[in-house]
Amino acid sequence: MTVDDGSGCIEAGILENALVMIAVLEKSGKIIAWNHAAETITGYSSEEVIGDTTVWKKLYPEEKYRDSVTTRIAVILKEKNYFENFETTIRTKTGVSRIILWNTKEISSGGKVRVITAGLDITRQKELDAFRESVVENANVLIMVLGRKGEVILWNTAAEEITGYPRAEVVGSREIWKQLYPDPAYRKTVTRKITDIIASQRYFENLDTTIMDKSGETRVISWNTREIGAGTDRLAIAIGRDITEQRKAEMALVAYMTEMAMRIRQPIGIIRDNLRDVTELIRAKKISPEETALLLDGQVRNASQVMANVQEFQKAILEKNRAIPEAYRKFLEGD
Repeated sequence: MTVDDGSGCIEAGILENALVMIAVLEKSGKIIAWNHAAETITGYSSEEVIGDTTVWKKLYPEEKYRDSVTTRIAVILKEKNYFENFETTIRTKTGVSRIILWNTKEISSGGKVRVITAGLDITRQKELDAFRESVVENANVLIMVLGRKGEVILWNTAAEEITGYPRAEVVGSREIWKQLYPDPAYRKTVTRKITDIIASQRYFENLDTTIMDKSGETRVISWNTREIGAGTDRLAIAIGRDITEQRKAEMALVAYMTEMAMRIRQPIGIIRDNLRDVTELIRAKKISPEETALLLDGQVRNASQVMANVQEFQKAILEKNRAIPEAYRKFLEGD
């Protein structure tokens, strides 16, 4: 089967089996070929559109939007007789919106000019891109994408919030590293460490560094990186988790545990000495069973008081430091 363009033949098999929407138009916009993918994407059959121009009003039913598309096409065609990767949103016969990426090319044969229009349905791709963008923007971790020279290509909302630097000041540059690591000696140490890690495994995991945000406050960031892309298009994605509060909680926990150890050392020592005395009296047979019981009851009360103090201390630690790691929290909550 062939499609006659008045001066030759275009193989219909190529048109029909293409995975993209393909239409062949006269300069007036009248359609002379409409492939199977065009039917599937738009919902309009070839019988409904061939020989007609009204399908464009159906695909772009909103007049204001249709006029804007027409204006943009006119501007492009004023400079060249084709357009590439021109994105528009059409409305199908069933009323569903689809995003189409258009490419056109003029062909001339026998003195007649025809336009081949190819439309790639990128709706699903756009939806996935929007989803990925939403995930990146709503993530509670710093996410950035870096170019081959370390320049920032992507800087998400959490990166702005954690560092204090808006993306307008960061994207397209690599000066952010001097701002986050203002001390040359520390920056050199971090750079050397990263270089050594990447030289051996091309990525790093849970690398903790201390940055300085725009307000001058220090933040502890745990970094993970991965390479994406290939060849000259290779990029790096870096994810930074702000563990500042966790680190503060860990340090507070150590301080509390140290203080608790100091506080209970003396009463535990007293209990130990008292029990030693009781033991010696029993061995020397200088104490009756009733006196022994009374002394031991006293040490039980002392030990119970120490335990109560420890539990109260543990509760205070948990209430004051919500960022204490789960493993430590379970230990402290134990009886």
